Amino acid sequence: MNYPAEIITGCVHIHTTDSDGTQSIEEIAEIANQLGLDFIIVSDHMTLKSLKEGKEGYYGNTLVLIGYEIHDPDNRNHYLVYGLDEILPSNLRAPDYVKMAADKDALGIIAHPDEIRGHLPEYPRYPWTEWNIEGFNGIEIWNHMSRWMEGLKKYNKLKMFLSPRSFLTSPSDRILRIWDEFNQDRKVAGIGSIDVHAFPYKFGPFRLTIFPYKVQFQAIRTHLVLDKPLSRNLEVAKQQVITAIKECRVFISNYRWGDASEFKAFAESESSRVEIGGYANWTEGMDLSVSVPKAGEIAVIRNNKLYERCKGKIERIPLRIPGLYRVEVKLKNKGWIFSNHFNLR
Repeated sequence: MNYPAEIITGCVHIHTTDSDGTQSIEEIAEIANQLGLDFIIVSDHMTLKSLKEGKEGYYGNTLVLIGYEIHDPDNRNHYLVYGLDEILPSNLRAPDYVKMAADKDALGIIAHPDEIRGHLPEYPRYPWTEWNIEGFNGIEIWNHMSRWMEGLKKYNKLKMFLSPRSFLTSPSDRILRIWDEFNQDRKVAGIGSIDVHAFPYKFGPFRLTIFPYKVQFQAIRTHLVLDKPLSRNLEVAKQQVITAIKECRVFISNYRWGDASEFKAFAESESSRVEIGGYANWTEGMDLSVSVPKAGEIAVIRNNKLYERCKGKIERIPLRIPGLYRVEVKLKNKGWIFSNHFNLR
């Protein structure tokens, strides 16, 4: 494809008043539209109520897609599903709902897979445990709610409530390793998610909203590289989004450290060019071109190990051997941009 026809920017994993969120789709879409998001994806727990009510579509310039979050009878193994018209049975285990969603050609993403938090017993952790199954299309490699709660302590609680974005550093090494390993065998998209609910919370005399929608929309964002401009036709646009994620034409960013929508990366030689999410045969003389909106600390990762590190805004890095490559960009040692893979066989 001609790189890129369009890069669109959005937020994934959003809860509304249909489950345990605190604002309606219409209110949330208005906020997203004001902030210039191209798309948002709603993932309420075990319901497609708003989809049935015809609320999927464009709100101003923002495309709102509606899926849902499924879990097993023990409230474990949370899974985001998009592209289904009906809720799957609630008594299914993870291998069953992953397979059923895949059989229906839906998009399936493992939610908050590596949670280790435990400071607030009323909000238990929900890690993914069924790593031996196939059929999922993506993994949340960076979930704001999970990473924030992992860092929550008694001594920093008020500060973290007041400034939830400032403590967000990077995805965990644990999940990056798992993600890299899966991509050795097949495509698995790495997604950034906000998991936003806008919880009301009372802290002594203070009444706070943890993770307001407007704040979260300016945190972790998911960027999709499209081969054609995003359609204004709902069904066409929906397939464009789902296909881009399935094909791993994705990079994620933390807007707190800057707008990353102009980020570009591709591998090329004299005879071939490989875009984010692409496969190709490695050839002598192949380079990785990286263009960052502002100078940052660029790291090229090959097979889950650091391949090369440099600092700048536009870099061209020789790729001397085959491998599974991806790009990380940090600012002052805080994660800003993480690309999906280039598979150079």
